Amino acid sequence: MGPPTPNTPSNSGFKFYHERQKKQLCLLHALNNLFQAPRFSKNDLDRLCEQMDKSAWWNAHRSFIGLGDYDANVLMAAVDKFGYTCTWFDRRSDPKIIQHEKIFGYIFNVPSESFFPFIKKRHWLSVIRFNGNQFVNLDSKLSYPQRVNNFNQFAEDLLTNGNTLILIHKREDVCI
Repeated sequence: MGPPTPNTPSNSGFKFYHERQKKQLCLLHALNNLFQAPRFSKNDLDRLCEQMDKSAWWNAHRSFIGLGDYDANVLMAAVDKFGYTCTWFDRRSDPKIIQHEKIFGYIFNVPSESFFPFIKKRHWLSVIRFNGNQFVNLDSKLSYPQRVNNFNQFAEDLLTNGNTLILIHKREDVCI
């Protein structure tokens, strides 16, 4: 755990903006890592939650104790602010069909361990493409960004385990 580490060296030889995991703010970190800058704060994401659900007692889009744990609706609203949209990738499909040149970034939603074993938690992580067809995993639980040598295999491995891949792209672009 730790603060954002701009321009963190990675095993790819390039430097990337990489926020590390704090509390249940993985979507916040995934978004900032995706955009390679601190574009969002916890307050920004909380405001998006409140715009979607005016309830003062319980907000369906985040943790009831206010630590984060944001849902996919918050992801969609956040990327929309910058002219992007989300396309859920059908896990039964082959990742080879993805038109990477049309993709801004990749967000995965994977299981995460919880303090309470009976509570199932999920974790958001981002992967970006750089320098042509190279990919880097910017998961906030990693100590530093890690190069993804074969994106299709990486995605397939995660998808066959029941995880979710969300493609972030410009609204007008068809990406699969």
